[in-house]
This record gives sequence, C-alpha cells and structure tokens, in this order.
Amino acid sequence: MTTWKTAYRGIMPDEYLDALKVEPDAVAGKETRLANALAEGRTPLLVGEIGGRVVGFVDFGRCRDERIGGGEIFAVYVLPEAQASGLGHALMTAAVERLRADGHEEIGLWSASGNAQARRFYERFGFVLSGRVQHHAAPLPPVEEVHYRLPSSTNATTAGHDSRGVGPFDADSPGRS
Repeated sequence: MTTWKTAYRGIMPDEYLDALKVEPDAVAGKETRLANALAEGRTPLLVGEIGGRVVGFVDFGRCRDERIGGGEIFAVYVLPEAQASGLGHALMTAAVERLRADGHEEIGLWSASGNAQARRFYERFGFVLSGRVQHHAAPLPPVEEVHYRLPSSTNATTAGHDSRGVGPFDADSPGRS
C-alpha cells in the first residue's frame, strides 16, 4: 500500500489512495494464493531486503496476453526509503535474466502513463514503448496504461545492471547506484 500511495499520487484520486489500507483477511488470502502459485511454479517472485526487512519485490512470468507473447514484468515495487539504492535495478535485472533463461526473447510490462518516475526507470533500463495502450476498469479508478517492451537485443548486462544482492539485498554492497 505504501508504494501505491506514493507512486500513484496525482495519477489516481487522492480519496481512493487515502482509503487504501491493509486488511488482514485480504493479506492472508493473497499469501495463500502466492504460496500456491510459487509452489506450482506459476509466479516467479523475487524480493529485495535491506537489513533483513523486505523493501521491494518483482513479480514476473509468461505474458498474460497471448497476442503479445514473451515474458512480462507484472509488478516491481520498492518502498520509497529504498528507492535510488539500486534495489529496483537489481530486481529488474534478475527478473529479466530469469525470463530470458526461460526462453522469452522479448519482455513487456505495463505502466501508468502518468507515472513519470516509473517510466524513466523502465526507459533507462532499455524498455521502449510498444504503442499499445489500455485502460483499467472498475474496481480501480480509470488509469491509462502504456505498454513497454525490452527488445531481445537488450539485456541486463548491456543496460549496465546486474542482479548481485537480490534476495537478500545489501544496499551497501559495491556497485550499487
């Protein structure tokens, strides 16, 4: 919730973001679904830790839209206090490396069109706009999303990032930007 409230401020209505809260039953349900998905190998998930505390994650796998194909980054979030530590780059790099190892030549992701910070992050990593656009339906507020793809000629190494330190992540390790 913390990252949503920060990342989507000014993109989604403040009333909606302010009303977001962690519901224990919802967390338990998500934990169960995630544990089942991980046990079945359906949803790779990597977390980043600083000082033994999870401060970021990346969720990825086969693209959900068969018309697009390839791999997909479903979500990458880093708590505000851990942003600019290199954790986001390390998580993204590890996810890209795993998707490529699984045979996905191209990798895509969706980003809120108004989320300039996230879009800069993706573009620095090597993602380019694909031209696809979609709009969220209820229960979320209407948000336009743009699709990015990471061409097969781009990899984490050429983007200048590596996956050292992912899960657990040490923000003080050498090579972090």
